[in-house]
Amino acid sequence: MRPEGVRARARAQVRAQELAASAPAPVSTSDVFETVLGNGLKVLIQEVRVAPVVSFMVWYKVGSRNESTGQTGISHLLEHMMFKGTPRYGKGEIARLLQRNGASFNAGTSLDYTNYYEVLAADRLELAMEIESDRMAHALIPEEEHRLEMTVVRSELERNEDNPHRALYQVMFAQAFQAHPYHWPTIGWRNDVEAIRTEQIRHHYKTHYMPNNAVAVVVGDLDRERTLAMVEEHFGRIAPGPLPPPVVTVEPPQLGERRFKIRKPGDTRYLMVAYRIPELVHPDNYALDVLAIILGNGKTSRLYQSLVEGKLATEAEAQNETARDPFLFVAQATAAPGIQLEDLEESLLGQA
Repeated sequence: MRPEGVRARARAQVRAQELAASAPAPVSTSDVFETVLGNGLKVLIQEVRVAPVVSFMVWYKVGSRNESTGQTGISHLLEHMMFKGTPRYGKGEIARLLQRNGASFNAGTSLDYTNYYEVLAADRLELAMEIESDRMAHALIPEEEHRLEMTVVRSELERNEDNPHRALYQVMFAQAFQAHPYHWPTIGWRNDVEAIRTEQIRHHYKTHYMPNNAVAVVVGDLDRERTLAMVEEHFGRIAPGPLPPPVVTVEPPQLGERRFKIRKPGDTRYLMVAYRIPELVHPDNYALDVLAIILGNGKTSRLYQSLVEGKLATEAEAQNETARDPFLFVAQATAAPGIQLEDLEESLLGQA
């Protein structure tokens, strides 16, 4: 071997060692541990030792799917009321306590679930469990707080109504689902939300917020055995309740294409095309997820290259929007100035 080759090889070895030394340490993770407490609470725990942080979540199996006409939006309204305190934690104290301990926290309501989470230092994990277990069993839902919170909820309703894209999205689901509860938006119909009484919110809470209708998830820098013991200590004492009534409505077969237009002030025009897909656990969703990426995820996707680079649209994307029951695959685009929606639709369907 020539001297130049020896030196080159030596330099390559040194560089490889430098890169190895500067590379981030491999993340230490464990398999997900799953168990069910005696009261029916499912518990999922995973050790991820990348930083001294943990995430704690409680997922309740209740969303807009579990509502009925006249009470749409009640799950979302209950989510708001869950921050109004318990006999142990006064009004606003939950948020103040979490903020003082450096936690990131929030909640969300969807079609099939409502979830609450905290991300905080690993040595503060028990605080999150104390809060979530307490409001699982002892949330206060005062009538006066319900009245005050309606100001916030009305603001959310108005933002949806004033957003043409969001309005189109909601009408699309209302057209696609004419019998199933996916017909209405998670936030609910305004008239229903305005008419909901505090006692109805309390009943919704007692019906759905129980350990045997929930899943607790803990991920982060933790010891599995100690964490499980902590979950048992704080949640194991909560009595289970009768399971909520199942959702039995099945959307009947669609007999033909459904097409609609909505008109709102503004110059921006949106196009959405939806196709029916199976329920979340159906194996076809793996292929549909890949299809959504190929068709409408990023600048290399077919919709972007065809519609955006072709100057027909300013935005284009596709999503496989799975849910517990059969749902929708959605392709959408925002028309470029001067482009007719009919031309945009023809080009979109040519890719889909």
